[in-house]
Formats: sequence, structure tokens, C-alpha cells
Amino acid sequence: MSLDKAIKNLRYDKRLIEIHIHRGVLTKAEVDKYIAELPDLAHNIELASESESDEDFGGDLAAEKAH
Repeated sequence: MSLDKAIKNLRYDKRLIEIHIHRGVLTKAEVDKYIAELPDLAHNIELASESESDEDFGGDLAAEKAH
């Protein structure tokens, strides 16, 4: 991937938006428009129930906290 393409991919990176606005790379209106045009992906989430333990996710959180 070229550097130019990598920079374009980071244009709306949440960690960089405020820096881009401050430097004049983006305007607040451009960011708002970009966010409004993002697709709604809520149908892709999977909710975890309270009965699921950390072991269900491949780890032992209690053992890690003990160390």
C-alpha cells in the first residue's frame, strides 16, 4: 500500500479527527457528513448475556487479576 493511500485511509480515523480539524485537513461539517453516511451495522452485533463468564471468551480473568 502506498503512503498516499494509507494517509487517505486514516482521514476519518477517530483518533485523528480532532488533529485533522485543527490543521485544516477536515472541517467539522465534513466529519458530520461522513458519520451521517455510515451504514447502520447494528444488526451485526452479538449481545453477551450476564451468565456468560470470561472463560466463554477463551480467558481466565480471575486468574489474571490474581497475578
